[in-house]
Amino acid sequence: METAKKEFQGLVYQSMKSYGLDELSSKLLSVLYSSPDPLTLDDLSKMTGYSFSAVSAAMKLLTGIKLVEKTKRSGSKKLYFSVQRDMLTLSINAIRSKNEHMVVPALQDLPAIIERCRNSEAEDSEEMLNIIEDYYQQMVALELIFRKLIEYIENIRAEVNKR
Repeated sequence: METAKKEFQGLVYQSMKSYGLDELSSKLLSVLYSSPDPLTLDDLSKMTGYSFSAVSAAMKLLTGIKLVEKTKRSGSKKLYFSVQRDMLTLSINAIRSKNEHMVVPALQDLPAIIERCRNSEAEDSEEMLNIIEDYYQQMVALELIFRKLIEYIENIRAEVNKR
């Protein structure tokens, strides 16, 4: 059983690396995914061989991007971490997080930046305006792609769940 668990962790590790995550984050997710129960920072540090502070920093990032959930148990000061085991939900959460942290702020802030650039008399303002407007259009497209992708994943989940 231990061999199967290690092989499974390796597979999850590679999958997480393909998301663009670093070695430690990928290792933590592989350990969490294969654990039947939530784990503490101390548990994760011992299981991965990384320092407590490195694990703590990585878990802060992973909870921030909604790949990991943290909870407290009554009567304990320790935080417990678990991972969403539903890969479709994990993917949807990752897409929503990317949209929330990258696209939404850009769509909110760029119109004012574009307007200031249009009103600028600086020599390179026309070139800069083209760059900023192009970026804005890319953010508009990404927002649509993310929305459609989430709808598509949810439709597939509904179809698979009918079976």
